[in-house]
Amino acid sequence: MNGPERPTSWVEALDRLAAHADQAERMLQGAPAGRAAVAPWLPPTELGPLPSDLVPRARQLLARQQRLMAAIPTVLAGTRRQQQVTDRVGRATTLPPPPVYLDVTA
Repeated sequence: MNGPERPTSWVEALDRLAAHADQAERMLQGAPAGRAAVAPWLPPTELGPLPSDLVPRARQLLARQQRLMAAIPTVLAGTRRQQQVTDRVGRATTLPPPPVYLDVTA
């Protein structure tokens, strides 16, 4: 299996980056990641400098990524709290497992 291909244009590179941001937003909103994951993003290596007409879009994507990164700790804290509640409810409502061995020699 070959690895992901590098983008062939700056538009394609920014489109792929936007797709990653879309997926991250869906996940932060609680949607399952799904099996159709976005291909890993690889930075372009042979495209030269970013064209000036794409700079505003690149800046918007950067700001969007920064907002998503800032939201992650809050989402993780909420998930951690939910897991703690689930663990407490599980311990309070589940009987301990019965003993497996019986020592008849003691």
